[in-house]
Amino acid sequence: MINLMMIDTPEDKRKFVVLYEKYRHLMMKITMDVLHDPYLAEDAVHNAFISLTRNIDKVEEPDGIPTKLYLIACARNAAIDLYRKRSSQVKKETLLEEAAEKDGYVTYIDSELENGILDILKNLPLKYRDVFMLKYVNHMENQEIAEVCGILEGTVRQRIARGKVMIERKIKEMEENLNGENTGNG
Repeated sequence: MINLMMIDTPEDKRKFVVLYEKYRHLMMKITMDVLHDPYLAEDAVHNAFISLTRNIDKVEEPDGIPTKLYLIACARNAAIDLYRKRSSQVKKETLLEEAAEKDGYVTYIDSELENGILDILKNLPLKYRDVFMLKYVNHMENQEIAEVCGILEGTVRQRIARGKVMIERKIKEMEENLNGENTGNG
């Protein structure tokens, strides 16, 4: 537990150990849902706990819903960051292999567009992002999300709907910007 060396007070060290023991399996599940690789998921959880050591003073009670949501967000963001780093490298290698095997066109999503979509998800307001990610990344039902977040199921549905609208709007803006750059009008 090298992370403990980065924490100053004994109270914060105890809090970190409690959080680690309580949430590491949940965080591993979240990172696995994003990365689909146990080794990468473990790296993402480690990165999330490093982030936690920098912000341990912001965590008040280990059993609280805000703490759980914060750690879920840390894990998800660490996984997305790791995915983004690995994705461009793997995609380039795969495309080169496919192009060598086939005569014809290779269709893929532009890494700039993909990174933009990940940024949109990462930059949604926290109350929408958490509900959205629990629904579509962790495949939770609305009732489960409501229980985890301590809100009504109707609020979950509303946040998902509003989150979709925000995402659609940002994707349209991003596509317009990319099309403007491609036509020379940007």
